[in-house]
Amino acid sequence: THYPDFFIMTAKGTFVVVEVKGDDRDNSDSERKLRLGRKWADKACDDYRYYMVFDNLNWSKDGAYDLSDFIELMKRL
Repeated sequence: THYPDFFIMTAKGTFVVVEVKGDDRDNSDSERKLRLGRKWADKACDDYRYYMVFDNLNWSKDGAYDLSDFIELMKRL
């Protein structure tokens, strides 16, 4: 099961799903959820995004961001 923390609709119409993780949660369960979220976003249309956000990222996985990078990314969406 996977229950993301936030659903965001941007002013431009992009639907963003966000899973927020504490820095102590970079484990196999997080990796599974990230893969699942990325697969969902890939199968959805171009206006759908999935991001996993850590307070301070020490985890180099595609689709995972630290909070400051995520905020900058959201400004561009």
